[in-house]
Amino acid sequence: MRKFNLLSLLALAITFLAVSCTKEGPEGPAGANGAQGPAGVNGATGATGATGATGPAGATGPQGPAGTANVIYSAWFTPAQNGNWVDTTINGVALQKKFNKSAPGATLSLLNTGIILSYAKFNPDGIGGTTTSVRQLPYTNAGSGTQYMILPYVGSITFAEISIVSPGVAVSAASNSLEFRYVLIPGGIAGGRGNNEKVAEINGQLYGESQLKAMSYAEICSLLKIGQ
Repeated sequence: MRKFNLLSLLALAITFLAVSCTKEGPEGPAGANGAQGPAGVNGATGATGATGATGPAGATGPQGPAGTANVIYSAWFTPAQNGNWVDTTINGVALQKKFNKSAPGATLSLLNTGIILSYAKFNPDGIGGTTTSVRQLPYTNAGSGTQYMILPYVGSITFAEISIVSPGVAVSAASNSLEFRYVLIPGGIAGGRGNNEKVAEINGQLYGESQLKAMSYAEICSLLKIGQ
């Protein structure tokens, strides 16, 4: 009997030790991060997605100020390019010289409400100068006693040379080395200033015909953004 009790106590002790040895202890502190491994190989590019539908058109913006897009101007040209000077009768005065220059932009509407500027380039300038100079027409050449002027028509502009010393007396044709050009400014407003003066809107500002003709050639080119 005593032997059995000893065996029982021994078995109980062994069981206790086994249970004590299998009990899990508290979690230890986290270890330091390991070194970063090498980057992996890039994956293959995915397929291109389908194009999305076009969005609706945006609203139309407000109209900007009037510019100089409608201004029409010729290059410099000489009478030799337009049939030379020929004898003519203008305004009832005979024995004058003229040549006609085609001007498709000279429409009836432009003649009625627009502004026409014309210029001659002299080299020398006819009054003793030696450098090229530009004169607005009508222009009187004091050295030769002649005047250059224009008469605009639908589709063309006539450039004329008349004598201011002896009206009606034949004048010699001007040298074909002279150059001329014209500038047509459409969209004028007749009577825009209450005195029947033609008025043009340029870059959002109104200019009367007399105001434009009082400007120098360089000022006109700058205002209208045209080459000299």
